[in-house]
Amino acid sequence: MDTTEQLIEQLRHTSASIRSQAVLSLGKQRAAGAVDALVQVLCTDPELNVQEDATWALVRIGGAAVPPLLQALHDAQPQVRHNAAHTLGKIADPRAVDALIAALEDDTPAVRLKAAFALGQIGAPAAIEPLVRLLDDGSQDVRWMARDVLESFGAAAIPALTRMLGEGSPEARELAASLLGETGSREAVEPLTGLLRDSDWQVRFAAATALGEIGGPAAVSALESLLDDDSPPVRALVAKLLRRFGTG
Repeated sequence: MDTTEQLIEQLRHTSASIRSQAVLSLGKQRAAGAVDALVQVLCTDPELNVQEDATWALVRIGGAAVPPLLQALHDAQPQVRHNAAHTLGKIADPRAVDALIAALEDDTPAVRLKAAFALGQIGAPAAIEPLVRLLDDGSQDVRWMARDVLESFGAAAIPALTRMLGEGSPEARELAASLLGETGSREAVEPLTGLLRDSDWQVRFAAATALGEIGGPAAVSALESLLDDDSPPVRALVAKLLRRFGTG
């Protein structure tokens, strides 16, 4: 069996196949002494397959890989920051939460997206508020990633989502409303009811849909106030929901 030092030397070989085998061997050995070299491969190797092997190896090594990956989150190259966030999410070490939250403000959308996904893999409640702010991100891909991640937090996200209803853009309010509906919590009925007066019909539509998912007397009463809404799609949705509840 090659030593750690020999395998690290092979990481500089011109053959991608040999570099890949060396990376995999280091991962199988859980060679903590090779962490810095593996992070270098992750961040600079020209072959995507070798980078992915480096991610696997670093995840196998675990906690010892976190400090150099955190440092890589500050690299000048967006791809390096992206790969570091990707690997930190797979390791799922809570020590990465603060740095990944900071990465949600990265200049590069792909980095913000990957940082959001990584925070979802870790599942830290401290990430909820920053993730809710991403519902107003300039990138649609980032907004929808934030939505997917926030869904996993369930009712714990209700306070932050409620604040977004009064602060965000129409699309952010729409996404927040849909997430509130998916919590299924009666706690969300009151803020959603307030959203039924929103100036944007698509936001009212999302709020009505969410109230329909939650159900209950308060939600039904709120929906009845939309029967004369000036938007045909909203009126049609409300009529359908009320029939489902047996009151239309």
